Amino acid sequence: MAGNPKAEIGLTEMQERFARIIASEELTYTEAAIKAGYAESCAGVTGSKLMNWDLNPHVVKRVRELKQELAKKYDVTFENHVMKLAQIRDLAIQANNYPAAVSAEKARGQAAGLYVTRQEILVGKIDQMDKNEVLEEIRKLQKEFPALMLASTPTIDLIPIKDEKNDTARAKTLESLE
Repeated sequence: MAGNPKAEIGLTEMQERFARIIASEELTYTEAAIKAGYAESCAGVTGSKLMNWDLNPHVVKRVRELKQELAKKYDVTFENHVMKLAQIRDLAIQANNYPAAVSAEKARGQAAGLYVTRQEILVGKIDQMDKNEVLEEIRKLQKEFPALMLASTPTIDLIPIKDEKNDTARAKTLESLE
């Protein structure tokens, strides 16, 4: 802002205060008028009049300008986000709060894309599978990842057998060395 903005658009000191309060604080028009210095007895009417475009377009325009400036100032961009994290880190180091400094620096790295978060989402649970489904999944994994099966390590052979008690198919595991 160059020069005195309120003088350029014809605002009084109280109108400028009112506009700044409305733009930056979550207050009603009445509360903002009182805080700006208008009499409490007529603050409700005054606040409404100040925000009426037909009566005070210069005040309404100033409120919009101030809100746009604030939105621009506090807009989250990559540059200002990383810069703010660097400031937080530096303040934490000055205060000997190293965990906070490390956290801020890590957040900067994440914002810059230096860290990759890997997640795997598994559908279904092994405890919801019957034994034959589990055996089939193990066979698939053994075929898919043969490098995991080293010659010098024991392997597990899966041999389905019948359970004599309830005559259902069961699996018996036998460890064998190659």
